[in-house]
Amino acid sequence: MISNFKLPFSFDPKSLQADLAQIHNDEWFAHFNRGYFEGHWSGVVLRSADGRANHLYTAAHVKAPFVDTPILARCPNVRRVITSFKCPLRSVRFLKLSAGSTIKEHRDFDLGFKEEQLRMHIPVCTNADVDFFLDGHPIEMNEGECWYLDLSLPHWVKNRGATDRIHLVIDCELNDWLGDLVQIAELKPAECIEECHSSPAELERFRQAVLGDLNLQARLRQTDDRESFVRLVESTARERGYQFAAKDVEDALLAAQQDRFQRWID
Repeated sequence: MISNFKLPFSFDPKSLQADLAQIHNDEWFAHFNRGYFEGHWSGVVLRSADGRANHLYTAAHVKAPFVDTPILARCPNVRRVITSFKCPLRSVRFLKLSAGSTIKEHRDFDLGFKEEQLRMHIPVCTNADVDFFLDGHPIEMNEGECWYLDLSLPHWVKNRGATDRIHLVIDCELNDWLGDLVQIAELKPAECIEECHSSPAELERFRQAVLGDLNLQARLRQTDDRESFVRLVESTARERGYQFAAKDVEDALLAAQQDRFQRWID
């Protein structure tokens, strides 16, 4: 399945910013998982299981009815936005990553097509110094756009700017309308299946190119996840004309790991 897709509609960010102005400071709750971030990451609950405004997170397996919280009544523009989604909705939240804060690389394993729960992001307030990386690739999301992101893949965010980054985050249950909409993006099959044969020599040529290019080294440091790194190496190499299989990368990583272990015990 695709990893990300900008949906073919957008929303007025100024009207959503007007709704933000109706929210009180004490209605922002710190994110529950302190190990996931550095700085300040918080949310406002607009729709939750049983309509509780202090219920920032609901596990994917929970089958409780999702109800609007009292805060949503003060956000008419958000209400108009969510009526655009012709599918069952679970949680709806404003999530804020404060200036200078970082969300560390992690996966949300309870999201995705297999789990029939897809997450949409609508940037309400952002800046040019926000870095969002998904599966090792940068995703640029502008205010008012609506994005599907496969957050079961490794992802991280760093707000290097001087202003807060606030997204309207909508968790949707997969139905025919949503599935058809998202899968519009799948216009061609995955690349490099038959044509990319194993070529360890070609991988070594690319490795030598990386050793001599600081920008390329920085590009490949955008994920600490092994599977994501393999995909990133393969796709980055392909962009530059190198052709080898993902298995070549896996074999090289395993050989390097075994070599380090052997030197440690010798």
